[in-house]
Amino acid sequence: MGASEWTACPYKGRTTGYWSGRTDASVHPDLAWSYGFPTGGVGPVAGVIAFYNEHGELVVDGRRLDRPRTAFF
Repeated sequence: MGASEWTACPYKGRTTGYWSGRTDASVHPDLAWSYGFPTGGVGPVAGVIAFYNEHGELVVDGRRLDRPRTAFF
């Protein structure tokens, strides 16, 4: 995985990293990101890695989550 450019959210602040996923066949850019120093009341997300479940399959506690239909899909 390699980090990409940062982005900014008016609520959470500036991301400190974006990561891509690689398979044998392809690279999937910007699947995950984190906020090293979030703003305001979202301090608990500091250092947590977030994933776009619109772009892949997420499994939590052995259960596959449905993919949402959003503007990011």
